[in-house]
Amino acid sequence: MSGVDVVARRLAAQHLDLRLPASSWRRAARSGLQDGAPRSVVLALHARAEGVTPDAWEDPAFAQVWGPRGAVFVVPVEDVAAFTLGLLSRDASVRASAERDADALAAALGADRVRKREALPAVGGRVASLLAASTTGRIRLRWDGRDTLVWVVPAPDVEPETARTELARRFLDAYGPSTADGFARWAGLPPAEVRATWSPGASSPTTDTATPSGVRLLPPGDPFLLSPDRELLVPDDARRRAVWPRGTPQPGALLVDGEFAGTWRRRGHRVDVTPFGPLTRGTRRSAEEEAAGFPLDLAREVEVRWLAG
Repeated sequence: MSGVDVVARRLAAQHLDLRLPASSWRRAARSGLQDGAPRSVVLALHARAEGVTPDAWEDPAFAQVWGPRGAVFVVPVEDVAAFTLGLLSRDASVRASAERDADALAAALGADRVRKREALPAVGGRVASLLAASTTGRIRLRWDGRDTLVWVVPAPDVEPETARTELARRFLDAYGPSTADGFARWAGLPPAEVRATWSPGASSPTTDTATPSGVRLLPPGDPFLLSPDRELLVPDDARRRAVWPRGTPQPGALLVDGEFAGTWRRRGHRVDVTPFGPLTRGTRRSAEEEAAGFPLDLAREVEVRWLAG
């Protein structure tokens, strides 16, 4: 499979070739949607499905968890086990420590939902311990962009190995073909841990692909931008550094007909787009319409500024 074919398969697998109907939000979140400012999960949904609203992240079909790399993820409720237990260590001592932290949180919180800073004393004030406890599948959270509420629920009725295998399958669905090391980078797990799950013959499922068309404004942290093989997505060094700069906040990406055509950043109602090269008037108009359609509660209409690259 050529690099072009791989990218086309991933675009289709992540529903960036053709928007899904409004009834398919869960399909759009199948590989997990990382959340972050400015409510990137809503913008990632908007890039994949119709009818997305500012409060879509609170839809009862979704749950928020600390998932791969300890980031906040929005996932379908039926997939919580894959994105939590799927990250549970096989090391008996590490696993026991995570369970003790979850027990401590359960004893301290009971049925209450508390702010993260109020939950931390139960695990010695260590955020790392709170994240480790989440791999038991017993921790839920609600992050609204300002504060985080934490509470404890019963563990999923799923075997950890089943959850690990399913998480690898979700990775391959979205990022295949790939390698065990690629999965390790995406999941934030030690390579040795991943190789115990990874099947030597693991391959991505066949996905019907269409010629990508149209404009998408992918937010920072969008699943498509979390690919472990960035060189495949953006072969040009300078453009790759623009999409994934070091030492500065990540921008969003302008995708035109399935290809990276620039970056963008938002401050309030203003969206600054920096194209990599000349764009047609129609493409610029489509990008402006995309920005105007952002499902965000803003006091003013979105204003797009085109900056020189």
